[in-house]
Amino acid sequence: MVKYISFFILFFISTNIVAQIALLDEIKLLENNRNQQLLGSLSDSNKGHSISFFTRSTGLLHYLNDTTSPERFKKFRIQNFQITDTRQFNDHMPSGFNDGNMYPAVGKQERISVGVNLRWRALDINLQPEWIDAVNEPQDLDKGNQTDRNWWPRYYLLTANNIDQFRKFGNKPIQEFFLGQSRIGLSYPKFSVGLSTENIWWGPAKMNSLMFTNNAPGFRHIYLQTNKPLSTPIGNFEMKAIIGQLDSTRFINPDDSIMRTVWVGGIFPKKNANRNINAYIISWQPKWLQNFYLGYAYSTINYTSKDAKFEDLGEKMSIGVLMGRFLMPKDHAEFYVELGTPNQAPLPWKFFNDSAKTAFTIGARKIFPNLNRKSFLEFFVEVTQLQLLDPRKVFTPGAPYDGPQYNSWYTSPNIKQGYTSNAQLLGASIGPGSNTQSIGLSWNKGLNKIGAHLQRLVHNNDFYNYAYLSSVGYGKSNAYWVDLLAGIEVQLHPQKNTLIAASFLNTQSMNWRWLRIEDGVSYWSDPTTKTPDKFNFQLNISVKFFFNGTR
Repeated sequence: MVKYISFFILFFISTNIVAQIALLDEIKLLENNRNQQLLGSLSDSNKGHSISFFTRSTGLLHYLNDTTSPERFKKFRIQNFQITDTRQFNDHMPSGFNDGNMYPAVGKQERISVGVNLRWRALDINLQPEWIDAVNEPQDLDKGNQTDRNWWPRYYLLTANNIDQFRKFGNKPIQEFFLGQSRIGLSYPKFSVGLSTENIWWGPAKMNSLMFTNNAPGFRHIYLQTNKPLSTPIGNFEMKAIIGQLDSTRFINPDDSIMRTVWVGGIFPKKNANRNINAYIISWQPKWLQNFYLGYAYSTINYTSKDAKFEDLGEKMSIGVLMGRFLMPKDHAEFYVELGTPNQAPLPWKFFNDSAKTAFTIGARKIFPNLNRKSFLEFFVEVTQLQLLDPRKVFTPGAPYDGPQYNSWYTSPNIKQGYTSNAQLLGASIGPGSNTQSIGLSWNKGLNKIGAHLQRLVHNNDFYNYAYLSSVGYGKSNAYWVDLLAGIEVQLHPQKNTLIAASFLNTQSMNWRWLRIEDGVSYWSDPTTKTPDKFNFQLNISVKFFFNGTR
């Protein structure tokens, strides 16, 4: 044990670079159930034995951890109670991934969550509001490429006009109340239905699923879902469908003030209408391949009028994803993949035509248990690509110096807020045109964990290609915006009803916001004295108190 701790401490000190943050939310805690599935610790009688884990939420964690005997179903009971306090600090950059309703902000930020799950017969009520308090300190001003007057217009034409993906939310402290992981519904042994504001995660990926992650705040939605796999002659099926309404931000893009000095007409107005989202996911575990799961997911967003008629205003955007997960229980390993395409159903043959705009996430996990299986090492790798595989799809055919084609993931010329809620991405946190490669190792024992993680993140190469190829006629190979991310995470379970987690993280951001200024001295791949490279230190501390099965 001591040698593992020493290794991770030395690893962190020796790197100059951010890992997953230590958040004790329910989606992250489901990793323990998924690990038990890989370890083979779940027998046929366990609820999670044949679950695909393609859909994850607070509701699933409650279902898997509900050990109530059938005779108590008719009695009113407090099924569980929890209090969670999460605190985050960024010293220079608004860093944050998959952290729900926490804001990308510099300085201190706190989230307090109090939840109680009430059950009576089929009635399932989970009241779990969340309170956010962010200092929201001033950030460095982004002036863009001052040597190119077309830089900001290109950024707005391709990206900012077609998505709400803010790096800053106003100039004042933020204090905001959310309904959080709340729901009210009816839950039966095989399925449940209700109304919820829970975060939902769809897909097998650990860090960057394509359709839904917990990167943005949860949104209001009606749900219908299976609670456990439904057995049929051809295998087991799981399903979930939602109808919801996304939140628009009350803040404005912090870059608008600069764009107004360049070309005020280049800031396109965004329709002030409701955005409705409809989505469904179906997964199949074939009878003949018990360790294989195949999933199909599709979502659409459309504007509707704000009157009681909810009239469809015509504009829409959509995302489709095929996903697969293959388990090797004897080897305690799994492989998974997600393939996505925008604005069309994810039918297999559509990924191979000339107009395909495929994005993907590919990953693998391997567990190394000790002899008594009381502890284990977990190793994982994951690769995500959202950049268009063919850069020509950024440019208008035959007119590369004109306006762009609108093909980048999560952006839309029709739904100009893009695939977001409250100006944060619903899908993969890395954002349009971005790519990432991740690797991690952790020691686990029950809910105790010590882990280290490395990640390389390349920001929005779709915009990079449009900005530099169209301006000078050739690629600028040393101005990509690349973040190197690394850190350590510790999660402790000192008492039955207490969890404590902390992470210490650094970020090295090279060529921040796609800008490199030569100084005539530095080698082409080395940092220059004039380039705005940035560094960030992030600290997260989270404490959770919980009680299960309380009368």
